[in-house]
Amino acid sequence: MSKTKKILLTLLGVFSIILVGVVILLFSFTQSMKADPDEEKKIRDQAERYLEETFDEGTEIYDVLYDNMGNRGYFEYAAKVKHEKYGTHFLVFFNDETGEMEDTFLSDKWQDDAEKEIRPYVEKELGDVLISKEMEDIAESEDWEKIQEEIGDYNQLLLAFDEGIGKELNIDPNKPASYKDYEVSPTIRITLSRKKQDADEDRFNEMINGLKKDHGNMIVEYISIKGVLLEDDEWHKKF
Repeated sequence: MSKTKKILLTLLGVFSIILVGVVILLFSFTQSMKADPDEEKKIRDQAERYLEETFDEGTEIYDVLYDNMGNRGYFEYAAKVKHEKYGTHFLVFFNDETGEMEDTFLSDKWQDDAEKEIRPYVEKELGDVLISKEMEDIAESEDWEKIQEEIGDYNQLLLAFDEGIGKELNIDPNKPASYKDYEVSPTIRITLSRKKQDADEDRFNEMINGLKKDHGNMIVEYISIKGVLLEDDEWHKKF
C-alpha cells in the first residue's frame, strides 16, 4: 500500500470517528431536551399534594413546565397551575436549593393585578399593549410565524415581582393581600416595536405615576416584531 493511500485511510478513519462523535452528541442533546414522562408524573403528584395542603380554594394542574435550558436553576420540572377563583396561572415546584415545595402564586397574582392597573396608563401613552397573560396564550403555539402574526405591531408590557415574594413576606396564599400594602419593588419591562421618540421619557414617567408605587424599576426596549434591536440603548429608571 502506498504512503498516500495510508494517509487517506488514516484521515478517513479520523473523520469517521469525529462524525460518529458528533452524531452521538447531537442525539444526546436532542434526548436531553425532551421531558421525562416519569419526572412529569412525579411533579404532578407532588404538586397535587402541595396544593391540597396549601390552598383552600380550588386549583387545577393543566400542564408541566420542563426547564430544559436550566434558566431557573433551582428546579427542572414544575406543575403549571390555575387558581379557579382568581384565574391566576402559577408554578408549583420542588426547589432544589431549599429542599422544599414552593409556588409562585402570589408573585403571579400581583403581576396580573398590577399589569391590569397600569395597562390603561400605558395604552394612553403608547397605544395598545399585550400583557403577560395574553402573551402566554400566544406563546402556546409552536409556530413562530403564527406567534409573530398574533403579536403584530402590539407593544408588550411585563411587570414582574420576585417569584419568592410570598414566602419571603410570609403571606398566606388564601389571604393574598394587595401589592400596594407592602414595600416591594416591581420591575416593569416594556417592549416597543418602533424607534425612539422625543416625547418618550415624559410618557414613561406618566406610566410610573400611574402605578402608584414608591419603589420599582422601569425598562423600555425598542425591538421589532422580528426580534431586531431598533435602538442600541434601553431606557431605564429606578423609582
